[in-house]
Amino acid sequence: MTDDELLRVSTGMERVMVTQDIRFRVLAENWQRTGQVFSGLVFAHQRYVSFGVMVLDLELIAKATDPAYLASRIVQLPL
Repeated sequence: MTDDELLRVSTGMERVMVTQDIRFRVLAENWQRTGQVFSGLVFAHQRYVSFGVMVLDLELIAKATDPAYLASRIVQLPL
């Protein structure tokens, strides 16, 4: 699937996407600019976030937010 298709599928399933792919972040930013709704994106750059920190931050996001808050937002890790 293309990144665009993946973002559409995750939105249809009401699931937030998690990625380390900068191109995916650019896609989500373009969707924000054009007003396209998506279920949210969590982005963690490979150089700046260890896997352990990423897991802890994702757990915090999952416990402290709800899907409506993350709609059409991009969250940058580390928090």
